[in-house]
Amino acid sequence: MDFWLKKIRYYLRQFVELGLLLLTVSVFAEILFGPDVAFFGSQVTKNFIGLLNSVGDSGVAALILIFAVVFVYRKLLK
Repeated sequence: MDFWLKKIRYYLRQFVELGLLLLTVSVFAEILFGPDVAFFGSQVTKNFIGLLNSVGDSGVAALILIFAVVFVYRKLLK
């Protein structure tokens, strides 16, 4: 059972890292080439900023959630 949990954790870490890399590359490409980058879809930065604004509207609970996500990321993925 422990073997399978380690295996699942490994693949989930890889999946999260891949997602973060794709998000970073898509934001970087949109900043360089404009909002109509063909491969990454349309207006990634606009969607990302909208997500951050909606989290910001929630106040202190959103701030705690962001700190929790950063803590888990730093502890589990590094």
